Amino acid sequence: NFAFTGDSTFLASGITGTVNAVYNQSDMILCILDNSTTAMTGHQPHPGMGITMMGKRVEPVDISKVLEGIGVKFIKTVDPLNLRESVDAVRAAMNETGVRAIIFKSPCIAITSKGSPWEVGESCVGCMRCVNEIGCPALIPYEAEGKKKVKIDTALCVGCGLCSQICPAGCIGGRADD
Repeated sequence: NFAFTGDSTFLASGITGTVNAVYNQSDMILCILDNSTTAMTGHQPHPGMGITMMGKRVEPVDISKVLEGIGVKFIKTVDPLNLRESVDAVRAAMNETGVRAIIFKSPCIAITSKGSPWEVGESCVGCMRCVNEIGCPALIPYEAEGKKKVKIDTALCVGCGLCSQICPAGCIGGRADD
C-alpha cells in the first residue's frame, strides 16, 4: 500500500496518521512530496520551511527526524527529478515491511527559477513513453509524415530533464537555447 501527502499536509495533519500506522504495525509506504511550500493554499509558511508566519527565519522541522522519532525505520530522501534514484528508493522500500517513508524533495517549480527548456531530436521514434509516463504538459504529440513524434513547448518546459531520463531512444536532450 502506498500513501501520498505533501510536506505541509504531513506536518499539519499527517503525523497523527503515521503514528497510528506505526503503532498498529501497518504495512505501507508513505511518499511525502516535499517542495518546501504550501502551494494549494497560497504559499504561506509551514514548519518545514524555516520561516515563521511573521517572516522570521528559524530552524525548519526536519521531516525525516519526525518520522524517525515516531518509529519509522526505513526513511529515504531522494530527488524526484532523478528517475533512477527515485525508482531505486521505491524498490528498496518495497523490499521492507512495516511503515516505510520516501521523501521526494525538490523545490516547487511555481516559485523557483525556470531552467532552460529541453528539445526533442529528429531521432524521436514516436513511442510516446515520455508523454504517457510523466504527463508533462510541455510534451506535445504530433504527426509528421505519417509517424507519431513529440515536441517540447518551450514556453511550458521548466527544464527539469525528467523526459530525457524516460526516453528509451535517447532523443530528448540538449537545451533548446544552448
